[in-house]
Amino acid sequence: MPTDKKRKNRKSKAQTHMPEAELATTSSLEDTEAVPSGAAQPNGHASMMPAATAGRAYTVSIAVPGSVIDNTQTMELATAVAGQIARTAAIFKIDEVIVIDDATNREPGTIGAGAAFLARVLQFMETPQYLRRALIPMHADLRLAGTLPPLDAPHHMRATEWATYRDGIVLSSVPGEGSLLNVGLDKDAYITQALRTNVRVTLQMGPQPTQMTLQQAGLGSGQQVLFGQLAKPSSPRESEGTYWGYTTRLATSLSQVFQDCPFEGRYDLTVGTSERGTVVPGPEYLQFPPFQHLLVGFGGPQGLEECVQQDLALQAMHQNPQPEKLFDLYCNTCPEQGSRTIRTEEAVLISLSYFQSAIRRHTAVSTLKAAV
Repeated sequence: MPTDKKRKNRKSKAQTHMPEAELATTSSLEDTEAVPSGAAQPNGHASMMPAATAGRAYTVSIAVPGSVIDNTQTMELATAVAGQIARTAAIFKIDEVIVIDDATNREPGTIGAGAAFLARVLQFMETPQYLRRALIPMHADLRLAGTLPPLDAPHHMRATEWATYRDGIVLSSVPGEGSLLNVGLDKDAYITQALRTNVRVTLQMGPQPTQMTLQQAGLGSGQQVLFGQLAKPSSPRESEGTYWGYTTRLATSLSQVFQDCPFEGRYDLTVGTSERGTVVPGPEYLQFPPFQHLLVGFGGPQGLEECVQQDLALQAMHQNPQPEKLFDLYCNTCPEQGSRTIRTEEAVLISLSYFQSAIRRHTAVSTLKAAV
């Protein structure tokens, strides 16, 4: 088993497999064509996944440093720490997890071993089980990932469950005829777009299964398939409020967390966490201003202050930059702690629990405004 020292010295090229990134390569939803779909049939699906009652427009992202893995002593502990972060992200419906590569003395063009390890395990955990073999290549970092407790998120559906949306992978496609996808059911799904193979996409399958007989010769005419429509990965959250997992993003520095924000309008509320942050008497006293895209930042063993000191871009832009100046709010979510240190994976769980009341109040206000 690799020790902490060995893990720190191991380098890996910046080619971490990220199936989520390929979602951007799918065809435009505006190109969807209507096709005969046939009559809806139950198709033997025993249960229906419950859907949320209202959509959710806002997103919540967290940024976690890769040094949380470098600080572990064994492969078992490193895997458990990464799995705990993944579970916490799913429990609190986090939409994006950014892994900050805060490794020291890193060569250009490489990423630290801790950041690469964390990103791989996070992706493995978020990917539905029926898609992992095709999307997640075998790697030594994932040797023990199969022993972790599953996320059991709404998009990790079983073959006996049915829901309006479902994730799948493109098995085959023919220009002008469409694509066949594995969606974890006894029948493949069909869409009218011809997509690149081995790409993960989200499909809108409808409230009930819709079977059709395939007429396209290039895809294998005569077989029974399920008709689906291409959807955005955010559609389940935006239309139904159904949590649909998180994307994983690698950032080479703290400043890149902000610069490479994937959301339109960027992060409009940023919150840093630190034992040197402002102490709020309790979660019920914490108020968040209106936001569309919330980012919560966490530091490693040396805190966010260390991330700032290692960020050459921040050092060039600001004289003696301080983390409390980079975030809209800088909070101490566990004042009067009994231990000298709070581990990052513990801070993520504590802080997201602490922020839930403020996020729920924001949700209630947003829902009320939408109703009016």
